[in-house]
Amino acid sequence: MREPPPDRLDRAFGELTESVDPWLRPPGVEAVRETVHRRRQRRVGGVAAAVLAVAGVITLVRLPLMEQPAHNMAEPPATVGSATQPSVLLPPFAPPTSAPTSPATSPPATTVPPGDSGPGSNTPSTEPDGVALPPPPECVSKVTAAATGSQLVISAGPVCPTAEIAVSWVTYETQRDGTQTLFATEKHTLTAREPKVTTTLRESSICVGPWYALRADPPIPVIIAAGDVAPFPSDSVLASEDGEICLR
Repeated sequence: MREPPPDRLDRAFGELTESVDPWLRPPGVEAVRETVHRRRQRRVGGVAAAVLAVAGVITLVRLPLMEQPAHNMAEPPATVGSATQPSVLLPPFAPPTSAPTSPATSPPATTVPPGDSGPGSNTPSTEPDGVALPPPPECVSKVTAAATGSQLVISAGPVCPTAEIAVSWVTYETQRDGTQTLFATEKHTLTAREPKVTTTLRESSICVGPWYALRADPPIPVIIAAGDVAPFPSDSVLASEDGEICLR
């Protein structure tokens, strides 16, 4: 192989040395200053970029809050408990008001006044809490009878609005053997519109026997045996009077 001339070799080596000389020799004062300046510029640029990023994040967070109405941001925090001191707020904000609540009341129990009950009125009623009440008392009318001579008056009071009270009278003729034979009878009905009846007893002109004013329409015997002192149920007899023994 042919070797290059020495001058060309020296020149090439010198160019190579000049190109790598800055990398091989230790840097001087100017190189150090330039390096420090570049580092400071990079540090300042990084800090500025970080500050701008943080400012952008804060702005994005505050935008939704700034868009909300002012009264929502000024609402006082909710308090727990029934007895609290009223809080004072500066204008223009006012504390929220709530509608007054009325205490819960139960509907009053319906009662039926005495004397107003009719058919089908004995159904037990119930209170709001479900407790069954006893049925109202039945309407009971007091019936009386009185006679002046042969005039008989039968009256009732008070009579229930839908009630009908059956009353009657009966007269007997007394026989010599002590038996009593039916002579006359008459029936009436007392109502709230007609609580009183005035009638005349029809009696025998020969042998006056006993008479009875009755209630509830009991069976009327045609002949009452001698010695029978209770021919009718006691709760159906309003008034009565014994007759004379006929001596014919």
